[in-house]
Amino acid sequence: MARQIVLMGGTFDPVHCGHLIVARAAAEKCGFDRITLLPAGSPPHKHSPLADGSHRLAMLRLAVTGDALFEISDLELSRTGPSYTFDTVAGFKTAGRQTAVAILVGMDMLELLPAWHRAAELLKIADFIIAVRRPWLDRMRRIQSKLNEAFGPRQARKLTGRIIETPLIDISSTDIRSRVRQGLPIRYLVPQAVEEYVLSKGLYRSGE
Repeated sequence: MARQIVLMGGTFDPVHCGHLIVARAAAEKCGFDRITLLPAGSPPHKHSPLADGSHRLAMLRLAVTGDALFEISDLELSRTGPSYTFDTVAGFKTAGRQTAVAILVGMDMLELLPAWHRAAELLKIADFIIAVRRPWLDRMRRIQSKLNEAFGPRQARKLTGRIIETPLIDISSTDIRSRVRQGLPIRYLVPQAVEEYVLSKGLYRSGE
């Protein structure tokens, strides 16, 4: 049986407790024993991260130290140019030819999927797991219509065939960076080791 890799990508600028809670909820509901966290190098659909890749990678490692659920890949950080998901999945499949790849994404990223690089080809080489938070049904119906137009009804149904509800955790990296700039505490929003790293390295004191 082919080994399956479950990828959860993001800028992780910084990684916060919401990321980890959603990942664990997905693992529990889908029966995954490992999830690979994948910090983006140069995300094509977002502004460039404020923290250097080496810092974001270090924070991820600190956040999941001792947790057997997670492993971390620096594949996108080690590449030049935009961090296209198609290239990432192709890289994992080249490294292990019998590897099945699933990508864990939220509803926001799902809505953007038709604009992704080589999106139709990506759907042929990877499965998707869609993490949603209530209320989500009406919005998903609207997104489904867009996916039907972009990929056809059959592919769209396959794409949205694995939807999981995750806890409503209202934490964002943007808000965390803002709090750091204002000198406000970020305890309980990020793992303690990440909080200590951010403060010791002087990250996010200026910028966005």
